[in-house]
Amino acid sequence: MASQEIQILDLIEKDVLEEIVRDFTKATRVASVLVDLNGLPITKEHNFSRLCKEYCRSTPEGRAKCYASDRFGGTEGIKQGKPFIYKCLNAGLMDSATPIIVEGYHVATLVMGQVLTKPIPVNEAIETAEKIGIVDIAGFLRALHEVPVMSYDRLQAVVNLMHTIARTISSLAIQKYLSQKSYQQNLHNTINSVTDAIVSTETDGTVRLINKAAARMFSSGSPSIVNRPIFDLFAYPEDFREYLAGSSDQGPYDSPSTFEVLRPSGESFYVQASFRKTYRFTAEPLGYVIVLRDVTQEKMVEQMKQDLIGMLTHDMGNPILSVQRVLELLLDGHLGTLNKRGNDLVPLALNSTHSLSGMVSNFLDIFLDESAGLNLCEVPGNMDSTLAESLQQVGFAADDKQITIHFQPGSASRNMLADWGRLQRTCANLLANAIRFSAVGDTITVQAEQRHNATHGEHLLVTIDDQGKGIDKDKHARIFEKFYTTSPQNSSERRGVGLGLTFCKLAVEAHGGEIWVESPYTNALGEEVKGCRFRFRIPATINDSGEVEHE
Repeated sequence: MASQEIQILDLIEKDVLEEIVRDFTKATRVASVLVDLNGLPITKEHNFSRLCKEYCRSTPEGRAKCYASDRFGGTEGIKQGKPFIYKCLNAGLMDSATPIIVEGYHVATLVMGQVLTKPIPVNEAIETAEKIGIVDIAGFLRALHEVPVMSYDRLQAVVNLMHTIARTISSLAIQKYLSQKSYQQNLHNTINSVTDAIVSTETDGTVRLINKAAARMFSSGSPSIVNRPIFDLFAYPEDFREYLAGSSDQGPYDSPSTFEVLRPSGESFYVQASFRKTYRFTAEPLGYVIVLRDVTQEKMVEQMKQDLIGMLTHDMGNPILSVQRVLELLLDGHLGTLNKRGNDLVPLALNSTHSLSGMVSNFLDIFLDESAGLNLCEVPGNMDSTLAESLQQVGFAADDKQITIHFQPGSASRNMLADWGRLQRTCANLLANAIRFSAVGDTITVQAEQRHNATHGEHLLVTIDDQGKGIDKDKHARIFEKFYTTSPQNSSERRGVGLGLTFCKLAVEAHGGEIWVESPYTNALGEEVKGCRFRFRIPATINDSGEVEHE
């Protein structure tokens, strides 16, 4: 470690140093200051004589000689290993310098003096004043006459006290230095124990420090990446450059970005990257600390999962459609006349295939949304027709439980653009959910309305009410989570429906709308009903021709 790497102000606060030097000056009545290795002041210049302030340091030549004198005193003190008493290189006053040593390194110098042990001859004083460019020679001599005179023994006693204080400063600095050194070592060990690669760069992207994980990731058997631009490590350097330049500092919960990286051997792999900017004490940007995690295996597994899910959902859909077609042909009588038992069972089987098809479609849409986002297929249509199709799809299940469904079309018959296939599946899911948790002989009310208000503008509101067991308020938000289920107290208690409500939320929000549940709810008569009211709204606008379009 070079001496300039240890700074006294990094070890002891400036206010503490100021207090020590000030109190020393009050006790001894001599001038004192703490200077750096170049002789420049670190603390204030305490009790400086008028000669030094107004004359010796009033010209560039004089000020340079003062700094050189303080620098000389510190250098000689290091050589002698003790306080060094000397005549200053400027006016010839007596000074003393004691170096501050930390772990064998000279970090500062405590300088005191500006006294005389005997008068300076006038001719020497005049010659000194002229050399440093003093014009007011008479004033210089009067200021020199004001300099305190003390015996050499008295000066030596003050120097001994200064030496004690310098050792105290050194002791304080060493304690802080050892504490920092221990902390840095622990930090170094911690960083090197992390399995993720940590890279520190300058603002231009030049790599300066790496941990062991980064060395293993990039440098095994190849030259180190240190002193190289980090952008050269990426398959698409400009993408990572734009990422650093265009992104704000990432918080602990931000999602990392994924990039393709190249090893020196040419082998490519994938990493998730996150970073923080680093700053100097002046708030000036210093560089970046970048964390890279190898996600190549995770990416391969994710791709395999996507391929498998896509294949399964596609391959499951075709057999279901085939079974549905055969059952429809049976019901239509194209394959012969069914007996009474067949007329009872085939509709149930067909209803089951519709449910299974909906489950597969829900799963596929949720998968597509998580992978690449759900793209809507918007065509003209209306909600009344969509609800009629959904009611027909769940009709067998409602009849089986002798449930009455009230729906009066006409309030939402105007055409608008939407993905009606997914909205029909949304309505079917909500209706099937209501039927499932309704008791035998209950009533379900379905309503669709075209509405307009200041908050939501022109929008379509769909309401499905049931008289079932209801849902606890603390579960209202969670029932839309993927695979969420409640723990039923008995077989008839409502529970989560897997992916059905998750898909409903996905489809409605893809249209720019929202979905929610009210349980219990208040009916049109102002009565509180224990069951559930599922509602969703999607925004719409009316075009010049008077048709309603989805926004």
